[in-house]
Amino acid sequence: MSSPLPVVGTARRWLVLTVVLLCFLPAAVDVTILTITVPTLAHELRASPTELLWAVDVYSLLMVGLVLVSGPLGDRIGHKRLLLAGLAVFSAASALCAAAPNPPALIGARALLAVGASMIIPATLALIRQTFGDGRDHAVAIGAWSAVAAGASALGPVAGGFLLQHFWWGSIFLVNLPIVALAVPAVALLLRNEVESERQPWEATSPLLSMVGFLGCAYAIIAFTHDGVGIPEVVLPAAAGLTALVLFVRRQQRMPHPMLDLSLFRLPGLRAGVVASVLPVLVMVGFELQLVQYLQIAKGLSAEAAALYLIPMPLAATVAGPVGGLLLSRLGQPRAGVPAGLLLAATGYVLVASGTVAPLGLALIGFGHGLVQMVASNLIMTTAPSSLAGAAAGIESVAYEAGAGLGIAVFGTVTTVAYRLLLPPGTSSSPLDAGASPETARAFTEAFHSTTWLAAALTLATILPATARRASARSGTPGAATNASTSPIPSSPGTSSTSGTSSTPSRKQPNERT
Repeated sequence: MSSPLPVVGTARRWLVLTVVLLCFLPAAVDVTILTITVPTLAHELRASPTELLWAVDVYSLLMVGLVLVSGPLGDRIGHKRLLLAGLAVFSAASALCAAAPNPPALIGARALLAVGASMIIPATLALIRQTFGDGRDHAVAIGAWSAVAAGASALGPVAGGFLLQHFWWGSIFLVNLPIVALAVPAVALLLRNEVESERQPWEATSPLLSMVGFLGCAYAIIAFTHDGVGIPEVVLPAAAGLTALVLFVRRQQRMPHPMLDLSLFRLPGLRAGVVASVLPVLVMVGFELQLVQYLQIAKGLSAEAAALYLIPMPLAATVAGPVGGLLLSRLGQPRAGVPAGLLLAATGYVLVASGTVAPLGLALIGFGHGLVQMVASNLIMTTAPSSLAGAAAGIESVAYEAGAGLGIAVFGTVTTVAYRLLLPPGTSSSPLDAGASPETARAFTEAFHSTTWLAAALTLATILPATARRASARSGTPGAATNASTSPIPSSPGTSSTSGTSSTPSRKQPNERT
């Protein structure tokens, strides 16, 4: 592995961190920023509910496979070059999204946006590692990165709502351009390009199988929202997706240098961490999409008013990592953050579903999920041997993106089906028409509350499998990363590596001493 960058002074290191976080922010926010534009896009582009779901969801679903190749690519060409290339693709895709004349064009541009983001996100983590090494400053830098990651998904709809109130819908993408314009010269002048000495073999079959698998499963779920859907439209893509996922798993198990080292799942603590990462993300991202639609379609709020309504979530999520981590560390119970965070989030969902104290409920949801996200990532990284830290981070990144992508598909489908079941006879079955009459608004409100109760139930059901016993957490080797216990490594959209490499040169068993 390459050595850390020789840094002239402390001030320059924090300047590097500022630039890296500036590059990372728009890629993270774009996971959810499109959710609040759903009613606007339905009117402006005449998009169907299915097309809107795909426009929102394709970003996360494609990154499930793309992050598997972007990390190794950065090892080969250098992460500075990867970051600059990612920023170029991301800015071009942002312009294409803003200028999209129809839903298929928007979906295609969002897919290209995912390509750029999948290059930016792993490069930012690798550059932090190269700049700060493994000392205390590195812990602080990762904590800052974690705070940005934790608040970004909740911040997306808030930022989008304010932009929609004063500009046209394409502004939510064009706002990326001035950020990139500031970041590119700063990256070019401030950072150095380091090529890793240990390079993972690069192949395209594994990420292709991963993308086909998750896209196929998501298509089958979203197909339930189609009018007059037939069995083949659901069964065939589901079968293709599941087959691709099975082939992906078998390929990873047989390869000497897997892109996703599934042998790490033998560690109970890591399994618990993955569950705590993927299921809460699935619930929160899916719930947030339905919440912004409910506020605008059923309640009749403007985009700006809906954004103001959502503010407690990103604020609480941003402070959850540092504040919660400090409190848990002082109490000597760092892993208690998972059940505590899930209970807080479940309580928040119950408050929102019952229609009481909604701002407090949203704050509890944001804080709870932010806390779980931080502790789950720490658990994954401390359970895995230090020699397999990159492989563990790869598992975490795929889990996060899969959870976000499937959450949008699942919750969007559940709300649509519930809405149609609650509709009075002879009314429009599209949720986008739910504000046309008091009856349809009431049906959508009841459907949203039903979905929120489902979010509470899924969050509570996650507590047991996501809570690692102490004995399980000690099943890793003495070589496990120890500094992560005091500085949690963040879970975030597209985290691919904390070390600048995606796996190790030789495949070790998870319980092997290194």
